[in-house]
Amino acid sequence: MKNREYPIDWNGQPRTLRIPAANVDAEVRMTDFPPLPDPWAAIVAALENPIGCAPLSQMLKPGSHVALLTGDRFTDAMLGTRDGLSLKLLDYLNRLGIRDEDVTLVYAPGSHPSPAWQEVLGQPLLRRVRAIRHDCYDEASLRYLGVTSRCTPVWVNRAVVDADFRLGIGEISPNLQGGWCGGGKIILPGVAGWDTIQQNHFGVVRDLNTLGLADGNPMRLDMEEAARMAHLDMKLDVLIDSRARIVDVYAGDLVAEHRAALDRRARQIWMTRMDPADIYVLYPGQGSERHLESSFFMRIEGAELGVKEDGIILMALSAAGGWASTQADGHRQWMSADQTAELFKGGTEALARAMARREVNVRTCSALYTARRVLERRKTFLVCDGIDSLDAGELGFRYCTPRFEDALALALEDCGPEARIAVHIVSNAYSTPPGRPVAWRAMPWREG
Repeated sequence: MKNREYPIDWNGQPRTLRIPAANVDAEVRMTDFPPLPDPWAAIVAALENPIGCAPLSQMLKPGSHVALLTGDRFTDAMLGTRDGLSLKLLDYLNRLGIRDEDVTLVYAPGSHPSPAWQEVLGQPLLRRVRAIRHDCYDEASLRYLGVTSRCTPVWVNRAVVDADFRLGIGEISPNLQGGWCGGGKIILPGVAGWDTIQQNHFGVVRDLNTLGLADGNPMRLDMEEAARMAHLDMKLDVLIDSRARIVDVYAGDLVAEHRAALDRRARQIWMTRMDPADIYVLYPGQGSERHLESSFFMRIEGAELGVKEDGIILMALSAAGGWASTQADGHRQWMSADQTAELFKGGTEALARAMARREVNVRTCSALYTARRVLERRKTFLVCDGIDSLDAGELGFRYCTPRFEDALALALEDCGPEARIAVHIVSNAYSTPPGRPVAWRAMPWREG
């Protein structure tokens, strides 16, 4: 029988997954579009021809104090040391009557540690404007704006709230809690307080897989309501290829430009059209295959969307480092690998209780919750070296083996010899710090 061969990295060594070619029905991958020959020209065109609001040149008043927000996913490097587009942006604002001293650059990482933010932005930018890194735990730096209709109290960085004009710059790709990056997410979680982030992220306990979902996503709508409360005046979002090069630019109202980007190109880049498969083979990508916990985020939620309810997810990774790294990840309320493993073994009930009681980092545990929920809703096999079958069973897997051939044979026995197989091998073609492939967010197609 002819096989399709998929080379992967297995704890630093090459390995090949072989799957009967006749059974392969879909391959989930990121689709590249040509990079823009002149990204800056495209940015200016987007700012002056925005979606759902007036052009930037008409909205800005000379002498206004401007908060310029950037996230920690590609756009910081785009503005800073990689592409240097911030200097052109500041020159552009100067021509509109905004002096450098009237601009506050707000680094908006949400609760991410981001210790190298100044290094990424670079000294040429930092010498021109006041730059601050948002600290979601610093309550003195926050201003209270009220409560959303979904009962999330909203605290936002004072430098953002007190500005005369707020321009956010971000990137659009699938995200678990918010469905997608981009849009109003630059405010919540970007420059929101820790209590605001926790309350919003607790929304994962709804019986809904939110990955790639926008209008039908209560957490996304909550984020956008908070962004309205913070008066985010305009949002600029870019789309990228698998090498993090800009392929499209959108600007305007925080919701209108975001949805236009989804409809026109973002889904085409990140999503693969396919029918739910009988078997979904998942390899999480180099850099995420050494620990089981880090292999879950978004990939297994995508697998749930890409497999039938009575189908099988087959995860293949070395897990040579076991469940999780023993190194702290920089987040507050960090828990040890043993603690997260025990919570995960307790299932969604234990995770929901710990989050509801605020005994844990809700942002982190929200991802553990959705991964465990997939294991409770879909039969999942694990192929790895670092987790034994007893632990795998307690973690929620139905079967565990170090041999991919054995797991695939059992899945085909369960689903039938003609079972339709979807293959999701996260490409390692190009990585960004901290070594994670750009394409790891690819997922099955989803509307909404």
